[in-house]
Amino acid sequence: ALEDIMRRRGIDEAWNALEEMQNQGISTDKYTVSRMLMKTVGSDGRGLQGKLTVQRIYRGIGLVDRFIETQPKDVDEVLFNALLDTCCRLKDLTRLESTVERMRTLGVRPSPVTLGILVKTYGQAQDLQKVLQVWSEMEKQRDQANAVTYGCMIDACVKCGHLSKAIEIFQDMKSSGKHRNTILYTTLIKGYGMEKDLAGALGLFREMAVENVPCNTITYNSILDACIKCNDLSTAEGLLREMTSPGCTVEPDLITFSTLVKGYCHQGELNKALQVVEVIKARGLRCDELVYNTLMDGCVKAGDVPSGVGLFEELISIGLRPSAITHSILARLYQRAGCEDPTEAVATLYLHHGLERPA
Repeated sequence: ALEDIMRRRGIDEAWNALEEMQNQGISTDKYTVSRMLMKTVGSDGRGLQGKLTVQRIYRGIGLVDRFIETQPKDVDEVLFNALLDTCCRLKDLTRLESTVERMRTLGVRPSPVTLGILVKTYGQAQDLQKVLQVWSEMEKQRDQANAVTYGCMIDACVKCGHLSKAIEIFQDMKSSGKHRNTILYTTLIKGYGMEKDLAGALGLFREMAVENVPCNTITYNSILDACIKCNDLSTAEGLLREMTSPGCTVEPDLITFSTLVKGYCHQGELNKALQVVEVIKARGLRCDELVYNTLMDGCVKAGDVPSGVGLFEELISIGLRPSAITHSILARLYQRAGCEDPTEAVATLYLHHGLERPA
């Protein structure tokens, strides 16, 4: 009945029906309750920031908790994993830990999926101690884990700045032949980039071809970002040529080109950055605010006020809204040009284009 209500009348009505069933002492099944919770978390796409969305999710969690209280013999690790994943998305560590404790109390054995959710949650909280503790304690789940769970652990170590542990885990995977995975390699390449170890990043990138692991756009963007972080524009240019060559099946996206724009601007190569923008437009991609802000920041470094103002006007003309970052870049641009009152100059520019005076 709940499945039918969820399908025909929506998730909110399904929760209403579950609440009414619970009030009447009518049993329900764990599979439907799990799916309802996962659908509630996923029903608003990526954004969990909205107050209403968060309220809806916590209402769902409350009703799942009530299901566990009233039907403790019907629960399993799938239902608990749905709860843990929801806590992970909400970044609610307190509830996550109380849910794990509840699993223990009820004798529900965690699975490798549980391990992946826990290390992912602690990784995004940058709690390295907890990441390593969970990984160490859940040895049985670790032995049964697939590349997804290992990927969560490697990503958690990279996020916490513990690249050496991530590499150690990757080497363990290599010894058992479980390492041939695009996401694993890409995550480690990002880690090397964060450490500004371009040789390590490039080594892994080239190893992917040897190991027959396919690259994707995110892989290329990660290695390009490592090049830019290490101020190696020539290698970045070579990688972009490789990516746009006729034989390459990987398509560059806006992030690919904007990474190169950032590199050129940081090194004062404003003309080359502007040439990349022309390539972006020629490929039918739409520049975003980040690209324009990067270019305007490049104009600050070059002391080129006319180009900076021109880029701002282009940003407005294509319907983008300037942010507080845009405002601060323009203020620095006018200051660099020797303007006595840069704040007033930016305000005048905004008013000229029918925009509210920046705060």
